[in-house]
Amino acid sequence: MVFEVKSGAVFVADAHANVNKQEFKNWLLFVSKNHPNFSQIFFMGDMFDFLANTTYTQKFYAYEISLINELSKIYEIYYFEGNHDFNLTEIFPNVKVFSIKNQPAIFSSEVGDISLSHGDKFIPFFSGVFIRFLRNKPFLKFMDTIDKAMNFKISKLILKSQEDKTLYKKHPNFKSLIGKKISKYSTKFIIEGHYHQDEILEFNQKKYINLNSFAVNPKVYIVKFLNDTVMFTKFKGDM
Repeated sequence: MVFEVKSGAVFVADAHANVNKQEFKNWLLFVSKNHPNFSQIFFMGDMFDFLANTTYTQKFYAYEISLINELSKIYEIYYFEGNHDFNLTEIFPNVKVFSIKNQPAIFSSEVGDISLSHGDKFIPFFSGVFIRFLRNKPFLKFMDTIDKAMNFKISKLILKSQEDKTLYKKHPNFKSLIGKKISKYSTKFIIEGHYHQDEILEFNQKKYINLNSFAVNPKVYIVKFLNDTVMFTKFKGDM
């Protein structure tokens, strides 16, 4: 299937929604009430501090889930699973969900192909093994059964541990970090979240765009294509 990023699409990344981070819920409410003229909506992963196809997390985020599912009847929505939100296909039946194994996904555009991913695909081997284990469906089902028996103490503990996590720290060698994996991308343009750096980097003929954390700065990026390149402007809708 061929996918396309259209002019006027919006990107939101790393909202890390939790009891003390309500920005994402407020934005979803704003969109549901005002229906801005977005061509598409891209959620770039870690929109929640912890959401999976498990009992307690779906109850905890029931309102946000319902808002996204309502919006998916109006908008073309893409969701790139992150390291905090995964196994989401059954939760968002009308949203095109990309699991980590299907990232980066290549989208066409007016200015050439774009690689889209959350950003944690090409990471050190042992970290990758650990994350893949956590995303394993049988393992999650097993842990969900234990969680229910413990009155959801595991899920509650995970969510509690994320409440006051520091979400932004300037990476001192960010270009070097991305440079180590840039050859993994076959396209001229790459868009990711995960690192929360809000930077644009150039590598020969490749342009790497890293998005900010919506929890750090509630920034919604609007895509524009100009002078044969991808550009972002900030959506200024009042929430």
